[in-house]
Amino acid sequence: MSHLGMDKAKRVGNILWIHKDGRTFALSIDETSLFSKGSSKASISGNIKSPMPGKILKIDVKLGQTVRRGQTICVIEAMKMEYALKAPFDGKIKELSRKTGDQVLLDERVMFLEVVTSES
Repeated sequence: MSHLGMDKAKRVGNILWIHKDGRTFALSIDETSLFSKGSSKASISGNIKSPMPGKILKIDVKLGQTVRRGQTICVIEAMKMEYALKAPFDGKIKELSRKTGDQVLLDERVMFLEVVTSES
């Protein structure tokens, strides 16, 4: 068994963040390959978490606001880089756990997004 030390991998939305040997890599994931038909609603989490330790530069949403999949909802700065967190699905902001200027840790919850279903 190899020693992993501080190496980590974490999925945030459709981005897989890999921390290895002091370097960070981001891989885009095609969600259609991750879920079988009919199971995606039960598998998607509304927890929006920080993909890295950093500072919240901007929160682009308000409590109760409806957002669309892919919409930027928060910007985090880490190591002089900015990373935009995007809504992984259409939803409504149910909870804001952090505010602009807060420091966050890897995998720390920033907000919670509730699934919004549209019935036509």
